[in-house]
Amino acid sequence: MNMFMGEGGDKWLNKLNKDEFESLVIENQISMYRLAMSILKNTDDAEDAVSETILTAYEHLSSLKKSDSFKAWIMTILVNVSKKMLRKKKREVLYDNLGLFEKSIEERTGEMWEAVLMLDEEYGKVVILYYYEGFSTKEIAKILHIPEGTVKSRLSRARSKLQQII
Repeated sequence: MNMFMGEGGDKWLNKLNKDEFESLVIENQISMYRLAMSILKNTDDAEDAVSETILTAYEHLSSLKKSDSFKAWIMTILVNVSKKMLRKKKREVLYDNLGLFEKSIEERTGEMWEAVLMLDEEYGKVVILYYYEGFSTKEIAKILHIPEGTVKSRLSRARSKLQQII
């Protein structure tokens, strides 16, 4: 049986075929990694979150209503996967220093990126989604399941915090 054929056979395959899914994942991989890093602050965890997100998205592809909303849909899954990983991590006893994390080569430079990663998770997420990924405040509100006003206030506070850091 084809991996893309779920319980409903291939009736939802018409919405997004395997090649289109793969292409959209590749197109959004860096964005997903950035967002995961802003939440998890660790390269290994961020990579794991992206991988798990891709698998989850693949398994639940039938829940995607329109292929043009793929990025927002997969980012929502990523936020949920990352939060789940954080909850799990809090239950584990950690022996390493969580304040230190590695960055990929292209992220090692850039005072702004480092400053964004220093923000609390709630501020870092909205900054990444707004400035790095180009989502509107309304789209961010849907992705994070919070009111649009909260997104706007977090962006404002994040800007103030970034000015203090830099």
